Amino acid sequence: MNVKIVELLDVLDEEAACYRNMQRVLTDEEASISLSRKERFDQVQYEKELLVAKLQRLEEKRKMLVGRLSEAYQTDDNAMTISQLAHVVKAPTRHHLLACASRLRSIIGDVHEKNRHNQLMINQYLDLINGSLKLLTNLIEDNSVYQKPGTHQTSVGYQAGGGRFICGTV
Repeated sequence: MNVKIVELLDVLDEEAACYRNMQRVLTDEEASISLSRKERFDQVQYEKELLVAKLQRLEEKRKMLVGRLSEAYQTDDNAMTISQLAHVVKAPTRHHLLACASRLRSIIGDVHEKNRHNQLMINQYLDLINGSLKLLTNLIEDNSVYQKPGTHQTSVGYQAGGGRFICGTV
């Protein structure tokens, strides 16, 4: 077996292991998405960022290896996929490459689905927080008698701030 293909198989295995770690981190992220456990959520986000950086390095290494292998097997396509590469190599290696590519594709699909689900949950929490802030902002009544310097408030109806009471009781 070609040394570069063995190296590519190792990179694919390492990438699959990294994506399995990402699955674990996404499961932790789902458990930590709440308003009361911010520290744990921040820690999970840090772990997620580290894994994304590692995955980007592995992907670049994989692309470089596939590019070199496509040159070695004299194919004209530099943007070759693992499946395309598998069709130009001999039988035992072909099956290893196709199995690794299939396993990696499956794990990546699961990671994308979990990440999409977590993103939806995070967006729901943000909508709840923004709604609560909007509600609280509208409920707060400014009872100050004097205004801040430089602000001029019109006396056109209640919505614009006019007609305020000086004190709450008469």
